[in-house]
Amino acid sequence: MGKYFNVTVKPTISVAALNAGNIVNGDVLFDWHGFDIPKGAAKLIGATILYSGKNGAAYTPTDFELFWAKGNPDKTGPISMGDDGAAVDTFGWFNNIVGKTYFDTSAGANDGDMKVGNVLTAMSITGGAAINNTVTQNNSMVLQGEPDSGTSVGFDKVYVGSLAKATHNWGPSTMTVNGTMVTTSPTLTVADLDALKAVGPGDILKDEDDNLFGTVKKVDSATQITLKNNLVSASANDKLVFNTTPITLVLSFEK
Repeated sequence: MGKYFNVTVKPTISVAALNAGNIVNGDVLFDWHGFDIPKGAAKLIGATILYSGKNGAAYTPTDFELFWAKGNPDKTGPISMGDDGAAVDTFGWFNNIVGKTYFDTSAGANDGDMKVGNVLTAMSITGGAAINNTVTQNNSMVLQGEPDSGTSVGFDKVYVGSLAKATHNWGPSTMTVNGTMVTTSPTLTVADLDALKAVGPGDILKDEDDNLFGTVKKVDSATQITLKNNLVSASANDKLVFNTTPITLVLSFEK
């Protein structure tokens, strides 16, 4: 009997792409994001996709592709696919590819009962027609990184990147910084949008000038967010606040 494990992956999307609005068919949805799996090969058997809705609202998922890749022998990751929200303009990553998964959200994939964000899940990674609240995926595959490439002993690193196959839109943001923030505190005070609906633990926040605030530890109220560490950047009053991790991948593996 196989052993099973889950990995939660939160790839980031650039502030520039989020603020611009539409990420259209053929654009990079997000560039390579590395994550660790236990050393050796593992079979990808399922995926659940969590969406943070635009400005704390419900979200209608649209089609996309995930590309799975290994790193390079020198333990570096694949070279960039291109800028988020723009066409692929680099070509040196083909030899890193180990597989691709297409997510077709057209057949009952959208959970219309969700009031904030959305959830997609696949009952089988092997494909077939989508049924209620599932996503069609076109193949199963085995993922394996370069040996000893993980961030700690006993793990290897694999990479995921994504191309939009329809229009995606999370911006521009309406959440703003409220007051003068300081880098000696983990507290971020916001206004103009209910933080309880817009962000959650693990989300990575930046301002409109691409200044990093940090990773959310908890959302205390509609106007107060506590980060895992002190704010990396102070920013300024009324600057827009962006959740750069609007997509979360919950990946299921068999080893």
